[in-house]
Amino acid sequence: MPLKRIALIAVAASLAALSACTLFSPAPVARFDVEPVVIYAGEPVDFDGSPSSGSLVSYTWALGDGRTASGKRATASFPTPGRYTVALTVEDTNGRTDEVSETIVVYLRSGTEIFHEDFSAGEPALGAWPLDPTWASPEEGAVEYIASTPGYALHIRSDKESWHRRYAGVSLPPLRSGQKVSFTCSVMTLANQDHHTFIIIPFRADLSSSAGSLPYYQFTSDGGGSYIREPTAYGTDVGHPIGFKPDVYRWHTYSFSYDGSEYEFRVDGTVWRTGPVNADITDGRGWIILIGEESSTESCNAYYDDISIRIEE
Repeated sequence: MPLKRIALIAVAASLAALSACTLFSPAPVARFDVEPVVIYAGEPVDFDGSPSSGSLVSYTWALGDGRTASGKRATASFPTPGRYTVALTVEDTNGRTDEVSETIVVYLRSGTEIFHEDFSAGEPALGAWPLDPTWASPEEGAVEYIASTPGYALHIRSDKESWHRRYAGVSLPPLRSGQKVSFTCSVMTLANQDHHTFIIIPFRADLSSSAGSLPYYQFTSDGGGSYIREPTAYGTDVGHPIGFKPDVYRWHTYSFSYDGSEYEFRVDGTVWRTGPVNADITDGRGWIILIGEESSTESCNAYYDDISIRIEE
């Protein structure tokens, strides 16, 4: 047999053998495990690609926040709570690849404070609380020093013809089972009759509507006293009167706690109302804190201080 023909046959046999190996070699399969099961911000997370199968030569990780890693195992921490899609890509000896991804949820430890405002910076602190420009003028609010406790506080005052609302944005982290969001705010009102009102709205979904928001507190002397207002999905709310009446020139601490289904409202540690939560707060999102008043028939003259949001059990 001519040597040229023998060489061609040998090459063909080699290619056939190589094709057969590739054909019958199992395709790579990407899989990974995550530890721990419950992940907290700033704490190490282990990703293990050992459950992957095939003749693998490389493991590439995309951690969902722009970072990457390589190797069968990777360890990372996530400083910010939220949802991250982690992906693993594996490659085998034949250059074939497979990818799998999984969304992990990063929580905050209970006891973590995520928002605090005590206006201790004085007048510059007002810059963190923009005025809703639709209704009031800047002259109707100021951070003032009170000679006795607590020191600096935000003074909001308005007349009966205009609203005065100030707001600040806050992002809530995802909540694991058993956690709740705790909101506290101290208020000293300088009037509680003669067309006086004030509000404490911990979590408003949108400035223009209460739809999708969480229950909040309102005092209205024209309306007969204190109410907990529960927003509906239609931009209205249902008012529930409570027996508490704020004292004039006395600081009271107003507290709301919310979990995935219920809320509780307290004043100075006393529970005044519990009820259902009709908006999802467990998945993490942005909200608006609103203080002041939103009445076209009543005025406001009140001090706000020590606004805090914490993750609790």
